[in-house]
Amino acid sequence: MTVKYTIEKFQPQHANYILSFGEVENFKIDYNTQDLPTQDAWTGFYLGQPIVCGGIHPLWVTNNVAEVWVIMQRNANKHKLFMLKNIKKYLEDIINEKNYQRIQASIRADFKDGIRFAEWFGMESEGLMRKYGPDGKDYLRLARII
Repeated sequence: MTVKYTIEKFQPQHANYILSFGEVENFKIDYNTQDLPTQDAWTGFYLGQPIVCGGIHPLWVTNNVAEVWVIMQRNANKHKLFMLKNIKKYLEDIINEKNYQRIQASIRADFKDGIRFAEWFGMESEGLMRKYGPDGKDYLRLARII
């Protein structure tokens, strides 16, 4: 029996693979995947190919605030159950282990699947950040207080 889904430690080339499918127009220029935090990061694979990667890293250790980042393959809805179940479990485990009080994310305002996931994860919008991203696009700040 072939294992369809697996999870492995994140490597920057996983993000490059996912982004090469066109979700971000100029990802090689705008997003330096080599700079993504790797300590608490993972990649989900489908049939050996990366489909989602993400992580969580502390911003302010003194008050336990962390930033969440997730990169999903374009049109990843067919993998929705795998992603929702595993991303949520992974993030909840890290949040509990590190005792985070606030987690936050910056999500491109036109990335509806990402916004829906953040809201499903209990995050609430704190507002629009105009021309925030390296691509000059608007982003939403979403956060969850624990």
